[in-house]
Amino acid sequence: MDLTPSPDWWITESPAVTTMTVEHEELCRHLAQLFVVRHSTAAFGPSFPTVPRQLPLSTLAISSRVATTFQRLQVQTVADLEPLTVGDLYDVRGTGHNTVEDAVTALVSAAIVRSGEQDEWDGPEDEGEPLRGSMPAPLPPVQLQMLEDLSQLAVWRHIRRRGDQSLLNVVVEDGAPEEIQELALRLNAFTAADMVSATASSDPVLEFTAFLSELDERQVRILRDRFLGRPPKKLAELADDFDVSRERVRQIESKVKDLLVGRFHFGTAVGNLLASIRTEIQPIAALDRLITLHPDLARDVPGVSVPLWLVLDRLDDYFEVTDGWAAAPDVPAAREQTRTLLEDFATEHGLVDLAAVAAATPMPKAELLAWLSWCGYTLHNNQILTRTRSLSDHAAGLLAATGEPLHIDELQLQMGRDNSVRSLANQLADDERFVRTDRATWGLASWHLEEYTSIRQQIGLELAAAGGELEIGQLVESITSRFDVSPSSVQAYAGNGDYEIAQGVVRRRESPAAPRKAPSATRRLFKYDDGWWKLRVTVTRDHLRGSGFPVPSGVASLVGCAQGEVVELESDLGTQSIRWTGLQPSSGTIKRFLDRLEVREGQNVFLEFAPYGRFDVSLQDPVDPEDHPLEQAAALTGCAEGVGDPEDAQMALAMAVDLPVDAKPRQILAAYRQRGDDDIAGLLEEVWTRPRRHWVDLSPTDPSDPGAVRNGQDNGGDASNENVAVEAEPQGQASSDNGSVSVPTGYRSVGWVRPHEAEAAVLAYQLHSDVPVHDGENIAGWARYVDDSSGDASKFRANVMLVRARSQGERVVCWIREHEAFAIVQAAAEKRPIAVRGPDGVAAGMVQYFRPGSEAAERYRSTTRLLRGHGQAG
Repeated sequence: MDLTPSPDWWITESPAVTTMTVEHEELCRHLAQLFVVRHSTAAFGPSFPTVPRQLPLSTLAISSRVATTFQRLQVQTVADLEPLTVGDLYDVRGTGHNTVEDAVTALVSAAIVRSGEQDEWDGPEDEGEPLRGSMPAPLPPVQLQMLEDLSQLAVWRHIRRRGDQSLLNVVVEDGAPEEIQELALRLNAFTAADMVSATASSDPVLEFTAFLSELDERQVRILRDRFLGRPPKKLAELADDFDVSRERVRQIESKVKDLLVGRFHFGTAVGNLLASIRTEIQPIAALDRLITLHPDLARDVPGVSVPLWLVLDRLDDYFEVTDGWAAAPDVPAAREQTRTLLEDFATEHGLVDLAAVAAATPMPKAELLAWLSWCGYTLHNNQILTRTRSLSDHAAGLLAATGEPLHIDELQLQMGRDNSVRSLANQLADDERFVRTDRATWGLASWHLEEYTSIRQQIGLELAAAGGELEIGQLVESITSRFDVSPSSVQAYAGNGDYEIAQGVVRRRESPAAPRKAPSATRRLFKYDDGWWKLRVTVTRDHLRGSGFPVPSGVASLVGCAQGEVVELESDLGTQSIRWTGLQPSSGTIKRFLDRLEVREGQNVFLEFAPYGRFDVSLQDPVDPEDHPLEQAAALTGCAEGVGDPEDAQMALAMAVDLPVDAKPRQILAAYRQRGDDDIAGLLEEVWTRPRRHWVDLSPTDPSDPGAVRNGQDNGGDASNENVAVEAEPQGQASSDNGSVSVPTGYRSVGWVRPHEAEAAVLAYQLHSDVPVHDGENIAGWARYVDDSSGDASKFRANVMLVRARSQGERVVCWIREHEAFAIVQAAAEKRPIAVRGPDGVAAGMVQYFRPGSEAAERYRSTTRLLRGHGQAG
């Protein structure tokens, strides 16, 4: 609404004259809001020069809260306020944003009403000496504030149907005088019913009906047909009914909205009911339960012929009702909050204990189960399965919930999906999370039910042999001395998944009662210089309205906020609270920061957490699509400043997820994928992986390479194009590699695959992405991953193609299967030949091992050669 009578009012009129034609209090309030946001560092003296300096602050139109703040500042006159700022008011204990706004509003009002020419206050010279026979001195502001707060709290308890609960909880020491103990008993017996009468509350239906009686016929029609219609009428229909333009209908609609917003505030029967409903919806509640708590919701409203709950749903933006569920602010947001809550409790297989979630939510258990089912979650053995989108994820969660291996037929039956047993077995065989414990029985690899060589399992064996704990240096030395793996890989596995590193000691991770993710594992939370962390948040209407909002548990861990606690952070705009007293960690309102930055809905901001409990909010600079993808990715982490080139961006991206600045690209990419930062991971893939269209034009075989294909003989693992397939030797006939290394009867050579190439292939299967093959500090090739939908994956029955980098271009080594890559790594680690067994446990080939320095190892630059048995396709 307009607060000024004309565009040039500030030239023709003084503020005092302006307030004669507009609402004085509303004008002062708006001016105060502008001052608090835009002039928070300006001293009050120069900002309000027309207010008399000797004017006692007690004469201003202030609340007891503001009077308490002035008392704690030990200021009595306007002159005492001269050097202070808005920031000084925020620093006063117990002072919040509304109190600061009230104080500035009083100063604005005094500046408008008081004469600008008056330098001294013309009141009594000795105000402190009371007149004889006068009324007793009023209570101090703190006591008045306490009485007002208790009265307001009593009203709220009455609204929440908790009028019989004690308002106070006074505890006195053992041995206190009997009088003090009785005093504590009386105070603890003090309830809301003692202050608020149950008959004093007004009727929300009658209140809304009275509001309808104040509207004209067209306004009632628009309210009934546009807001409350099922379905609502279109503007064009109402325009035809009223014989006016659609714009005129829109204007009437806007006026009705303004009337509703201004009418039903907290303190009215409708406003109180809305406040109670919003409190109950955290973030979801069954409509039936709300009606049981507030029976008025089911009553029909005369004049519009719909139940009161529908009226409140359509008129209040803070919640909506869909399919019997009341959600705040809407059902998609409630589902997202539920997903975030379950993520914090989820195990590595996406399993969530139902009892833990039930204890963390105020919803009754039956209602919680109905809501989880409505959201599409599956329940098994009182465990919630949160990852069921893919076959393998669903199977992992079901096995973890069962706690023991299952026959493949039983597993498929319990999953209840439309897939064949064969396709399920193929998925499990290609996923490292599963192991076969019998011919047709599957379990989880984390159960260690079958000897299986991998870094993760080897760490488990080492810890078991050492009694459960081992110093990280000893663990790295023990494994790297026997396996061809890097120390950084061992350390990465030791600090993730089933294991953790605490004070240099590796041990098996124990799931806490209330899991909290580390900041470095939290999506959209990034580390910055000097111990700063930044959480990227997309601003919504609720942020701009001043609502609190949930934050990941990694933020709570970062600021040291445990369950049931509240942590207060300092900022330039007053205290910022992080609390974990409800369903999940949450932040207090950041509206004042958004107002200062003039942020719009849909923009991204960073919540900045600094050392020593400091907090701030900054606006994310737009990402320039013309920048290098690494620079765009760095901008999404809040590290755009100071990133001058892709190399700087790579270091910033590593540091943002708490990796060493010299971390390898595959480590950085894996970290962002595991965190769920898909937008950043997608940009990194543009640089560090290559689309398949770049693979087809591979250079022809270099005849000078000892591994080249000539006359169908073993090529040392290289071929001229991606469709390479080595022809099978006739049964019973041995072949040779240029006459030097024979292929055993019954086998055919796939290629000389080097152990570090096989290790990259294993990682490619785990990450479902391209992985570089490192030879020292250089990239010597790639393990290229394709998904099951690819024609090549079907043709070669493998998802990974190994290629080697050469000056003339890339050359294909072979298409390699996951169990073959594992066998090569095992053969190199144990320095002996290894039989290759397929997913069904049947022998499918062999890995030959050649001693380092031998003629074959030197000739083909590898100690391992992969053979497949005749009849093995690809």
